[in-house]
Amino acid sequence: MSDKMQVKGKAATIYRKITAMLAAAAMMAVWAPPVIAEGTTAPVSGKGNSAYDARTATITTTTAATMPDTASTTTTTASSTEQQTTTTTRAEIDENAKEAELAAETAAPQFNEDGTPKITAGGAIVMDCDTGMILYGLNENAQMPMASTTKIMTCLLTLESGDIGRTFTVTEDCLDLLDGTKIGLKVGDTITMYDLCVAMMMYSGNDAANTAAVAVGGSIANFVSMMNERAADLGMLNTHFDTPSGLDQFSDGAHFSTAYDMALLGREAMKNSDFRDIVGFKARKIYYGEFAKRGRELYTHNYLMEGQRLGYSGCDGIKTGVTNLAGQCLVSHVTTEEGLSLVCVSLNNTNRWSDHKAMYEYAKSLYEQVDVDPSLKGFAPLVVGSDSKTVKVSCEPDARLNVLKTQKFALQKEFVYDKFLFAPIQKGDVVGYMQYSANGMTLASYPITAAETIQGNTESWFTESIQAIEQDTKNNRNN
Repeated sequence: MSDKMQVKGKAATIYRKITAMLAAAAMMAVWAPPVIAEGTTAPVSGKGNSAYDARTATITTTTAATMPDTASTTTTTASSTEQQTTTTTRAEIDENAKEAELAAETAAPQFNEDGTPKITAGGAIVMDCDTGMILYGLNENAQMPMASTTKIMTCLLTLESGDIGRTFTVTEDCLDLLDGTKIGLKVGDTITMYDLCVAMMMYSGNDAANTAAVAVGGSIANFVSMMNERAADLGMLNTHFDTPSGLDQFSDGAHFSTAYDMALLGREAMKNSDFRDIVGFKARKIYYGEFAKRGRELYTHNYLMEGQRLGYSGCDGIKTGVTNLAGQCLVSHVTTEEGLSLVCVSLNNTNRWSDHKAMYEYAKSLYEQVDVDPSLKGFAPLVVGSDSKTVKVSCEPDARLNVLKTQKFALQKEFVYDKFLFAPIQKGDVVGYMQYSANGMTLASYPITAAETIQGNTESWFTESIQAIEQDTKNNRNN
């Protein structure tokens, strides 16, 4: 055999081996995709419409041991007229990936011709936290996995369990079925419930979430039941939790939610002052195990927060999440200079940072501010059971109110109060509300309080009550 033929034979053998290795790697990726830790980018379908498309995505991974930096890969694409061969070094692949990731992170928000946000998510929503109104939605009721945004519920239940300064000792049950991001808890470590919440929300520690679940629920299974009960209470009708961490590869498809449901959860969680503090941290020390004395400083993964490298004005939380199945996920919250409280959710995303910015910009464009009338003319409850028949009151509403442009001309002001105020009345007691509404939806409610103390007169209470009712009935007849 000639030297040329031997070279060709060896080349053909090498080519077949490389082809077989690539095919095997592709098959392994299809049937057993690895979990990607927080902060990395997960592959998603080209359609970008369903998180479940990621189940069949082809993922090829190589390591330094199998492919050194100086190695090259050869790909051949054939057509009816030509065959083209390109060679790319590992260093070039890494650099291209970094450039692509940077481009995605720093991309400007995109908008459609009609002004709506042009986003890459499979499901998304922006909700007004004050009214619950949906300002923008895309497949917001489609069920899909939500990765580590799951920890919003885990953290909320942990904080609501009480005595968040108490310590808990890590057991073997806490470290079962773990993967992805961890803070490195070990059996026997002690840590406070508060620090567990910090670790799961800032660093997305899966071991922290599991440990909190065992501490609060007695077991992960019991805690998951608590998660689903709380979800039902919040009206999250298209959600099922199967894990406290969001590691969906262990759930066999039983762990899912929707953009709408996660917005309900984010809205509720931000009402908790401890939760708001934790998700607003950019850096925070926690203490456990080998860090029990000196502490370990954690840094937020939410780069959309104001002041971070991809920050958005007014963003003060909430939680990121990434797995192969779920793609990029993000639940965020913004408090605008005008006083709007907005929660935004995207699931199965490829560019969550700029997509959230686009959705916030669009949501804010829907509003304008109107002046609030502070006058209490028309508020006239009758005091019963006292020598005083009226009470001085005060109300301090916001100077301006955020109103959707489409609701501006339907805006109504009204007073909500009991016709009879029974003495005694203490200064500062809430005696009614000034409300603004539009099309049957309450947009703002301002408390009206007593500006003086009214003493009671128990001897005439019953008689005056009857007289007041009779007078009210007479007035209604005359009107």
